[in-house]
Amino acid sequence: MDIVNPQPIRSPYDGALVRPRLREREYLGKIYTEAHWTCPSTGQHIRKGLVKVEDVKRNEPKSRT
Repeated sequence: MDIVNPQPIRSPYDGALVRPRLREREYLGKIYTEAHWTCPSTGQHIRKGLVKVEDVKRNEPKSRT
């Protein structure tokens, strides 16, 4: 998947301005943030891409000393 900059683009179907929806999902200890562009009037998928990948931050158990 391509690394993208989540900016509004013009729809190739009707020329409307399309803002991306950002979706996060966790997989194998990493959080993937994806941008999905969908035409608002036709519902057609335009494009998607990867915005960033982060490691999952787990809370460390506090040790008693």
